[in-house]
Formats: sequence, C-alpha cells, structure tokens
Amino acid sequence: MPLLGRPKGQRMGSIGTIRSFMSVLREMSFDDVRRDAERIPKVLVLAPDETTAAGIAVRLTGEANANGVTSSGFQGGVTDLQRYDVVVVFDPEETERVSDLRRRIHTEGGPAPVFGLGGRRADDDRAIEDLRAKVTERLPDLAPALGRAYPAFRAAATRAVIDETAKANAQFALISNIPAVIPIVGSLAAAGADFLVLTKNQLLMLFKISAIHGRDLHDQWGIMREMLPVVGAGLFWRTAAREAASFIPLAAGTIPKVVIAYAGTVSAGRVADFYYRFGRKPAAFEVKGFYRQAAETVRNLPLPLGGGDRSQSASKSDPGDSSAGGSNGRSS
Repeated sequence: MPLLGRPKGQRMGSIGTIRSFMSVLREMSFDDVRRDAERIPKVLVLAPDETTAAGIAVRLTGEANANGVTSSGFQGGVTDLQRYDVVVVFDPEETERVSDLRRRIHTEGGPAPVFGLGGRRADDDRAIEDLRAKVTERLPDLAPALGRAYPAFRAAATRAVIDETAKANAQFALISNIPAVIPIVGSLAAAGADFLVLTKNQLLMLFKISAIHGRDLHDQWGIMREMLPVVGAGLFWRTAAREAASFIPLAAGTIPKVVIAYAGTVSAGRVADFYYRFGRKPAAFEVKGFYRQAAETVRNLPLPLGGGDRSQSASKSDPGDSSAGGSNGRSS
C-alpha cells in the first residue's frame, strides 16, 4: 500500500522505523565481512588419480581451472595441508584416508576441514550437492567466499548464511527475553536489545548474500539502498512484532519472539536471494510461503515448549500479510 494512503500515525511509525534502520546501518562496519568474502578460498581435492580429482574439482566448483583449487592423486605426496581451507577426499575403496587426513591437520577450536565425497562414483551429482551443503554448514564463515568464488556453491552458501543467522537470532530472542521478568524496565531493555542486535544480524546477512551473488562490496550503501525496497517492510514489521512481544509476560512472550526472530530472518534472507537470482521482488504469496515454511522449521529448534505450543505460537506470530517485502516486496 502506498505510504500516503495510510493513516497519519501509521505513516509516522513507518518513517520512524526507517530512521532507526538508517541509524543502525550508520553504526555498522562491513569491512571484515567484505575482506573475508573477497578472498579466494584454498581448496584441495584428492582422489585415487589426478584425472578423477580434477573432474571432481570442476563439478564441485562449477568452473574449470578455478582459482584457489588444487587437485591431486593419492600418490601426489601433498604436503602443507594446513594452508587449505577445505580438503575434499574421494576414497571409493574406503581406505581410511579421510580419517588419516583429519588426524594430520591440526586445528584449534573445531574439527579439521576434511570432507569425504560419498559414494563410489566421482560423477554422482547428488553426492556433490550433499558435499557442498556439508562444507558450507560446517564452515559458515567461509560460505560467502565459497559462493562468491565458485558458482556451484552459491545456493549452498546462501542457505548456510541464512540458517546460521536465523539460528543466532532465535537463540538471542530466547535469551534476551529473560530481563522481561523485571516489570516495565526489563521489558524496555529487552525490546531495545532486540532491535539493535537482531537488525544488525539481518543487515550482515543481507550483505553476505549480496557478496555471494557477486555485488560490488565496496558500495555497501548501494547494496542497502537496493535491498531496502525488497526486504525493508518485512524487516520493519518483524522488528515491531519482536518489540511488542517483549511486553508479553515471559512464559507467553518467549516462544512468539523466537518464532518471529527465526522465521523473519529466514524469510528476509530468502527474499534477498530470490531478488538476486531472478532479478525481481517475490510476490506477496511467495513471501508468505517463505515465512510459513520457516515458521514450521521452528518445530525442530530446541525450544522449552512442546511441538503443539510451538505450532500455536508460530500461527499467532505469523505477520504474513505484512511481513518480508510487504505487498510484492514494497517497503513501508
């Protein structure tokens, strides 16, 4: 609905959220995300022979002779494994090479980035697709660089970025509602914390998705100006819903907030990805589909209530008609 067609109070509310959005954006720095996304990942593909390894590398990245990708046979004597971000091993004879390489690569704070390509065929497209998903899920910080550098990784990288951000926002929504047990003051604090942290997380997610889709990352304002009409209205409405939920008593308010934070973040990410892939804003029914699919996924999150309560909360918290992108993605 056009802005001028709304009641005065609603117009001022929309303007206020836009100003708040811009205020948060001015305080943010995307330099670290840009630096990480623009670097070329170092990928090593190992197979019984070099020809097979090279073929897997092409299928995995979507490019022949992709930058940063090395392929080698098992007899190649690869050394200095520490310098690779991802090591892919095709071992159809199951000779324990994956386990051996994981022991050889020393890591701090996480498992070695060694991944086995399942199956006995090097040209198994399903196995390759599953491998991309595993890599980006385990290494979400590397996902923007993988998606930006290698076309075939784009879908998996986008899913990983959206999933990581949505889960982080859901967890934060759950924890941030704890201060709400303090009357008035606690609710105000929870609402303010939600706006700052969850909105910043969503903005970083949008920037990462734009990186995956090859946008100029040195023009962060240009990216946000492009994204604002696409996901702006949904971002604002979800922020308002989160803040409103902060004033509900703890037991009643926590689950709706988690649903809104998770499903709202997922739908915003999917709207942005849709726009970059197809060059248009998704229609209103498509946006509602994004939100409802995400709300259903909340059933699998480790929340304190049972599945029935979660489902009811998801239904009550669905801002469907005014969520991500509004009507055909228009901003408020």
